[in-house]
Amino acid sequence: MNDTCSLCGLPVSRASMRQTLDHLLERMARGEGAWLLTLNTEMLSRFTRDPGYRDLVAQADIITADGMPLVWASRFKGADQAIAERTTGVDLVDAFLRLPQVPPYAIIGGVDPATTLRLYGDHAQQACRYLFSGKVDLSDEQVKAFAETLRAENVRMLFVALGVPKQDRLALKLRSAIPELVVTGIGGTFEILGPQGSRAPLWMQKSGLEWLYRLVKEPGRLWKRYLVHYPAGISLILKDLFLSRQ
Repeated sequence: MNDTCSLCGLPVSRASMRQTLDHLLERMARGEGAWLLTLNTEMLSRFTRDPGYRDLVAQADIITADGMPLVWASRFKGADQAIAERTTGVDLVDAFLRLPQVPPYAIIGGVDPATTLRLYGDHAQQACRYLFSGKVDLSDEQVKAFAETLRAENVRMLFVALGVPKQDRLALKLRSAIPELVVTGIGGTFEILGPQGSRAPLWMQKSGLEWLYRLVKEPGRLWKRYLVHYPAGISLILKDLFLSRQ
């Protein structure tokens, strides 16, 4: 997992999704934690509005490409820099919950994740040791309470479904409080994987059009993200590619 591509100044893993999951499982087995961040274009666009957010993201132990523009950019930099494929929060959670033996895990946030877990069977539900659906305020007292509960329940993997930047701030705090914990922010993953959710067809995912599928489904909620903020992230990628060619 040391093989990375530099994108917008960040070391983005070149591993496949399965290789990333296997690496996380190995870390769990060794009692070695990590903060995994799935980087997407929306996050990059936030860098242009909030430089402090980039400094936060840069502290992640592992960064993967959640978005085809990042994968394409890596390939443009050359074969020795090419990222194998996207590693999205949705794909990672889905593969994790489908494991024959699911390690003890917890969820903070999300819209009714318990309903989604029922789709994965008893073994996935039983492996969930803690599920918090209340308000997250990032206070020291709350983070301490989370850490105590996660340790008491012997949690190895934590999914934080709060959206950015809150999920990233909590991930960093808990990564520091529990060095043996693997934690990753996953946004609206449980809604997408739930009974009422759906993903774009595979051809749209591979062609970088999943954003359009989601926009058509939820224009009122997502128009600003994709039509206002998204282009700023693309511009940052293009600037990075231009500078790398000089």
